Amino acid sequence: MESMEHTMLQLHIWPVVGLGLLVLMNIAVIRMQKDDRRVKKYLRIQATAWTTLMSMIVFTGAAIMAYMHLDFSVKIVLMIVAAVALSSLELRRHFLVKEARPGHECFDKVREKALRYYLFQLLWIVMIGGFAPQLS
Repeated sequence: MESMEHTMLQLHIWPVVGLGLLVLMNIAVIRMQKDDRRVKKYLRIQATAWTTLMSMIVFTGAAIMAYMHLDFSVKIVLMIVAAVALSSLELRRHFLVKEARPGHECFDKVREKALRYYLFQLLWIVMIGGFAPQLS
């Protein structure tokens, strides 16, 4: 039984790590890539990977909660709030990039806002990953 719980937790943690790495990679692309069209194309395409990882996180979290018969604790409520915050930041970033026009001077502002959204997402991931184990 304990190995099943360990496996389920691993299936929940690895997509979180993958999401953190994806966010770091997106920050690197925004900072390093100079071609606005390539940045826009990359950020629009990678949204599928982001959505897939976030869906895995939510699904495995719900499965763990159901399997272990967990009640709503502070830790679980914080994880749900983090999932909602991450999703809302990603939606804002996605619509921002979708409406942006590459090649215009305003695309620099789009880069700054997208970078800010990714930094907030990274902060949420680190905060929940770092503080959740201490909460009971």
